[in-house]
Amino acid sequence: MRFAPTIILIVLALLFWQFVLARGGKFLGIPSRYLGSPAGIVDSLVTLVQSGYTGTPLWEHFLASISRTLAGVGLATVVGVPLGLAIGLNRFLDRLLGPIIGFLRPIPALAWIPIVVIWLGIGEQSKVFVIFMTAVLFVTTGAALGVRAVPQDFYLVARNYGLSRLQFLREVVLPPALPQILAGLRTALTVGWAVVVAAELIGASQGLGYMIRNSSQVFDVNTGYVGILLIGVVGVAFEYGFRYFENRLLHWQVSR
Repeated sequence: MRFAPTIILIVLALLFWQFVLARGGKFLGIPSRYLGSPAGIVDSLVTLVQSGYTGTPLWEHFLASISRTLAGVGLATVVGVPLGLAIGLNRFLDRLLGPIIGFLRPIPALAWIPIVVIWLGIGEQSKVFVIFMTAVLFVTTGAALGVRAVPQDFYLVARNYGLSRLQFLREVVLPPALPQILAGLRTALTVGWAVVVAAELIGASQGLGYMIRNSSQVFDVNTGYVGILLIGVVGVAFEYGFRYFENRLLHWQVSR
């Protein structure tokens, strides 16, 4: 089996955690009661599925985080793809906006939260905006790189055939640029899902990030682990789901 070594390693780590770390006095100075345990995580998951968290069903926390992520990344797609195409096609825009995007991309989402709260308050729009601000940079960059990947011969052929701007964009630019555009979207979705935890620090009362933050305040370590576990599972599902969609859309490229 391909994943057998990984599975064995995970099982051994869980057994060590359950029967050594969770029963010891301290590990690296951390009391065992703050380390949680695999059995405690399972108990917390069962309780959350049956009773929810802070009076809200688990699926609503789950849906709240996913809807915020999809809204932020969706808005980033609407803005970032046209902007990236424009930057890739126009040297002036590239010189004008390229350095700004390069400056903003390394700034973590947490740094924007105090400013966004001043701008938009603590409502739902502020959470979506934090995700949007992070995702749009990757979408824009992916689209711009896609345009730059178009062979120069394609532009010469387009001029010879006298294509309109819309025909040129649809028939000459988009097909070879699409792989890079999709790669940017996939990265934006992955990063946006990671950022949702930071976004839900802004006065949230629902969401997986809210569960993690609130459980840490009451030292409910196992519930925090459940939130982290669910975020990881959804992140993997997003990654493989988007890759499947990408392979189906770009079947001509995969089959070569």
